[in-house]
Amino acid sequence: MLASMRCLAWIAAVLPAFACAAGPFDAPLKVRTLRLPPDPANPKVKRQLTCSYYRSIVVKQVDFGEVGADRLALLPVLSSSATLCHVERDPNEYVIPPETWSGYFEGVKAAYAFFNAPDGVNGGLGFMVFRIYDRKVLFEDVAQRGLKLIEFEQGALRLRYQRVFTGNCSVLSTGETCPDSIVHDTGVAVASLSICGRGYQAAKQAMASGRCAARGVHQASCVTDELAKLEAQKWDQAPSVIVYEVEAVLNGGTVAITPRSDALACHPSD
Repeated sequence: MLASMRCLAWIAAVLPAFACAAGPFDAPLKVRTLRLPPDPANPKVKRQLTCSYYRSIVVKQVDFGEVGADRLALLPVLSSSATLCHVERDPNEYVIPPETWSGYFEGVKAAYAFFNAPDGVNGGLGFMVFRIYDRKVLFEDVAQRGLKLIEFEQGALRLRYQRVFTGNCSVLSTGETCPDSIVHDTGVAVASLSICGRGYQAAKQAMASGRCAARGVHQASCVTDELAKLEAQKWDQAPSVIVYEVEAVLNGGTVAITPRSDALACHPSD
């Protein structure tokens, strides 16, 4: 907290165009945010351009207020004044293909850019690691509450986060083959999957309560009726989502994911 306050005070007093690092990422040299003219068809939608400047790269995000940025692009820093921030495409601009990623820029660490998905899935948010110098997608996964740690040592990128893994079966209804499959794919201990029963029940309870609250009905009988409907919909057969701590090491073109905890949470997929 104290370090963050000192950083903010230093920025305000000395270099107002510069910024502190956001979480585990490198601090950009400066960030420019420009409001774009409104869309006549949707005048209330906020449209803006953000350019994040680093030593050798500028990350441009064109956001028209829809789900996912309209354009994510990288530009080389040719000199201190040559790389301008404007919505038009620059001749040196590399646009990340929309079919590759359509979310939002998150940050830069060393020679890697990180992007988040436009929206969440199964209680987590997808992210993508992009190697800047050869414009290559290295890794994609889903994390709960973002990346906790990013380190770059001896040519390897090390990430720590709570992974949100979606299986292809239900621990509650598929039999022993499902826990075995999830253990094989994640490395968590099979005994830790015993939390799935409570996790499924909590998810059903929350859904039933939410449906009743949305209708303004607060009687206990409403929740009971909604729980019966969820049972009829066979929620226990929905694929299991497992949350656990991992360390992912990206070294060249290889990725190694090592579990650092057993299952921390388990619930049905969306």
